Amino acid sequence: MSEFRQGCTSPAIDLWLLSTDFETTTQQVLKACLSPAEQAQLQRIRRPAVQGKFLASRGCLRHLLSRYTGQAPAALTFVYGPKGKPELSPATSSAGAMPKFNLSHSGQRLLVAISTAADVRAIGVDIEALRPVTCLPGLCRRYLTAAEAETVLALPHPQADHHFLRYWTGKEACLKSLGIGIADSMQALELRLEVPLTSGPTSVKVATAPGLDHPGQLYQWYQPGYMGAIAVQAALLEPERLRFWQTTPAALLADCSPTGPQLSR
Repeated sequence: MSEFRQGCTSPAIDLWLLSTDFETTTQQVLKACLSPAEQAQLQRIRRPAVQGKFLASRGCLRHLLSRYTGQAPAALTFVYGPKGKPELSPATSSAGAMPKFNLSHSGQRLLVAISTAADVRAIGVDIEALRPVTCLPGLCRRYLTAAEAETVLALPHPQADHHFLRYWTGKEACLKSLGIGIADSMQALELRLEVPLTSGPTSVKVATAPGLDHPGQLYQWYQPGYMGAIAVQAALLEPERLRFWQTTPAALLADCSPTGPQLSR
């Protein structure tokens, strides 16, 4: 992973896919780099599974960002937008460009997107485990446009569930890139899913309601058991600029090289 050290700038956007399973020794290292506020938040979580996901998300994010900033994981500080979207504090800035980043987790996977490219203004990502969707008609009415809901409900299961999750991942990534609330803004976006989802980055057209800023360029992809999406506010985002890496928390801490690219182009 030497290319990610000491504030290395990259014209690409790196998408890191990590398993959230880890051993006790890894847990201790990840916990040690958390801020006092994060430590307190971790202690307030009662369910062990949720604790583990929180620890993996915050700890791995800090260790990944340290490779782009040259700062120690524990030294990184964050500021938060009105809807809770984190960004690195200006005090963290070093000689390189301030990394833009976003993260999402579902099932046993954590997805982190990071870029130091100067033309990338904001990033939003989402990952969802493929699963049956309960109360599908009600969710379609609440979160999808009429045309999107009609498309989903015309499909048999499990295709209907997966198509709903594709709308969901795309919309969540878009709204996260804008730093605005998700639940109340879903119907302000309409996705055009004419192109089938594949293992490579698939471009998706996005239409927005009046008064809502455009979230930029949206790509989606499929991996066994999961689908993901990234929305990027940039002047031009070609699929070749998306670099996919796969690792584990233990390998990340051990400074082992990741495998990648993971997806065909």
